[in-house]
Amino acid sequence: MSSDNKNNDFEKPNVDEEYLMNVISGDEPVAPPTINKKQDVPKENKPREKARNSLSKKADYEETFLVNRFPSGRNGKVVYIRPEYHERLLRIVQLTREERTTLYSYIDNILDHHFKEFGEDITDYFNDHFKPIL
Repeated sequence: MSSDNKNNDFEKPNVDEEYLMNVISGDEPVAPPTINKKQDVPKENKPREKARNSLSKKADYEETFLVNRFPSGRNGKVVYIRPEYHERLLRIVQLTREERTTLYSYIDNILDHHFKEFGEDITDYFNDHFKPIL
């Protein structure tokens, strides 16, 4: 069999490149994938430091992370993450009630929360390991 026959057997898929670029940049909402339901596997209960009821906790999470503060990530920087994290983050964003929540906005909210929560620790670490600028 020659290599020409192999190429003839392969048909190039029809791809809307403009739509894909808009999805990646966060300008287009991503359609949720079909999810196969798996059997419920009981998870170990982990003790939590804060004992709040699950409804208020869910609302806090949604208000903190699943809001679209910045509709487009066009002015941001490219960051590479592990494929399994990318898939997980996309699935979380696709399940939001606000359809226009983008992956860019979700990651930005996570980082904002991280820096608010650990800002002093980060500054202390930096000052301990590096000479302060002034």
